[in-house]
Order: sequence, then C-alpha cells, then structure tokens
Amino acid sequence: MDLPNVAWIKGAIFDQDGLLFDTEVLFERAWREVGAYFGVKVPDALPYACCGCGRKELPDVIRRFLPDIDVDAYIERALNMAFSAQVESVPTLKPGVRKMLAKCRENGIRTAVASSSLRSLVEHNLRSSGLLGMFDAIVTGEDVVHGKPAPDIFLLAASRIDVPPPRCLVFEDAFTGIRAAHAAGCNPVLIPDCIQPTPEILGICSCFKSLDSAADSIFA
Repeated sequence: MDLPNVAWIKGAIFDQDGLLFDTEVLFERAWREVGAYFGVKVPDALPYACCGCGRKELPDVIRRFLPDIDVDAYIERALNMAFSAQVESVPTLKPGVRKMLAKCRENGIRTAVASSSLRSLVEHNLRSSGLLGMFDAIVTGEDVVHGKPAPDIFLLAASRIDVPPPRCLVFEDAFTGIRAAHAAGCNPVLIPDCIQPTPEILGICSCFKSLDSAADSIFA
C-alpha cells in the first residue's frame, strides 16, 4: 500500500507498546508467567493475539486459547505484572522514535498517542522518557467504548488533533491496530515488533522495519 505525499499528511498517530517503547516483551513474559501460576501452559500464539487489544477485548481473546482458566483473574494478574514492570523503570525507546517525532514537528504534522494501555501508564512512559511534550494529544483505551480493532481510538485521536483521518498516518506494530487504523480511514504504517506481517496485513498498510527507516522514506 502506497502512502500519500507527505505534503498531504497533517497528522501522525502512534501506538505505544511495541511501537514507541520496547514493552511488548514485558506483556509476553507476564502472560506466560501468570499462566504458570494458574497451572496452565500458555500457547505460543496467545501473547501475539493479545498485542494491541483493549482491556474490554482481551477476555474473548484469552478464552480462545485458555477456555478453562479464570479469565478475569488471569488478565488482572498479568496486566498488573506488566504495568508494574513499566512503572518501576524508564522504558526503552524503539529505534527512530525521536527522529520521527522531530520530522513531524519540522513539517507541521500534529501528533497523538493512541494506546490501549491505561492513561496513567502512558503518561508515565512518555514523561520518564522525555517525550510527553512532543505530543499534541493522548488517547487511551479508557477514552473509548470499543478498543482496537474497532476504529474508535484512532477516530478520536484524529479529532483531538483536528485532522481528518485520511490525512493521518497511524504507526502500529500490532495487527489489531493496523486493522483499526484501516477501518478508521487513516493511512496505516506497520513497524513489526514481535511478529512479521501476513499478506492480508500488507494489503492494507505500508511497512517499514523501524521508525528510523520510515522517517527516512516518508520525509525523503
């Protein structure tokens, strides 16, 4: 999928986990360790299926893989473990984050974070990494009724930065996020983290190996 000319782009919306910060590994570890706590072996596909999902959407995902587990208790314990690991540290930035945000600013492109995580956690990560002032808006899973892959979070983020969705790039690492951005009428850009794209996903987005290479290409 080809991106529109950069002169047409007026907004850039960024996912958080696995896109801005190298945090998906914390969630993957939590899903597996808490599964062991409950005495079950977590299928390899479960952590990847959970990537990008909102809190409201997680129970249905978990039930597909672990139909006999106490789903609510499992989710609560795993998310608390992953959240605690982030709050206790400064998250590691993914390659190219500062370059991409600087390029957006230089080109008058308004920016937003659209993350399924808690607002308190998103703000902690942005503040502790020195990125908080580089975004014009923050939208989280707490702000919408339907999480990714529904388009709600990206529609709201585009509205908050006052840019029509077709003039927004959306940077995501998760398939659920790419589907949500596509459904919102935005221009999805995949930066793979834990899993490589499928033909279906490549058919609805552009793909770069990192934000660093995306910045070099988009703003060439």
